[in-house]
Amino acid sequence: MSGKISGVTNSPPASAPSAATRAAATPSQASGATSTTDSVQITDTASHLVTAEQALSEVPVINQGRVAEISDALVAGTYEISPDRIANQLLQFERLLPHDPAE
Repeated sequence: MSGKISGVTNSPPASAPSAATRAAATPSQASGATSTTDSVQITDTASHLVTAEQALSEVPVINQGRVAEISDALVAGTYEISPDRIANQLLQFERLLPHDPAE
């Protein structure tokens, strides 16, 4: 997920309506009411998500050291498979999945 916006400038687009056109289109502004401007506020949560995303982008997807360990254990015949551990991990994953209320 990328939060970057490119090609943004402070100048209005060439086809932006003039101030007179906008005033005619909005009677409240034409009658002397104060005008409002659009604004964007980034929440703390969004800021934390950006920081987390940046940190995760630096972590390799595959742990080459762990892959080498397991490969060596497989070749040596010493890799142990634990059916109980696998079953427990599958059950934990299942609990994290959203459940259909119709079931």
